[in-house]
Amino acid sequence: MSSFDATNQRLQNIHTRIPDFPEDLMRLVRMTYHVQKRMKDLSNAVLRKYDLVDASYMVLAVLYGSENETSTASTLGEACMEKPANLTRVCNDLESQGLVSRGNRPGDRRCVMISLTDTGRKLIEQVMPEVWTRTTRAYDGFTAEELKLQEKLLARQLDNLDIT
Repeated sequence: MSSFDATNQRLQNIHTRIPDFPEDLMRLVRMTYHVQKRMKDLSNAVLRKYDLVDASYMVLAVLYGSENETSTASTLGEACMEKPANLTRVCNDLESQGLVSRGNRPGDRRCVMISLTDTGRKLIEQVMPEVWTRTTRAYDGFTAEELKLQEKLLARQLDNLDIT
């Protein structure tokens, strides 16, 4: 029995009650949610021992991948898909742990710049391999061609959902 069976049954019930319900498409949407939730759970299982959560890990990872390991608050929020209020809370926590530092862009006091500290860099370099080891198992058994197709299909979905 799959952990998705109950969700699948509910989707079938809805389709029985509302014949126009796009059951197949909604099954894919729900599967996407389930995959995302499981990935987050796997990440959080690793992150707990470092006193991090998914949002704080994403901030550190995005900064690590950014030029000069620094970003504006607005760019960081977009990259992490965090609302400004939550990003502020996460950055406050990371700053209190000595993992990031904040300052203003030279010449523009309104622009907040967030940078990875040496301690933050060491931590993300330690944590990242543990997270990817756990989460990439979602692709075990996929061929190179299947992975390319999956990437292409997900890119198409993202394009379809882009707000213009």
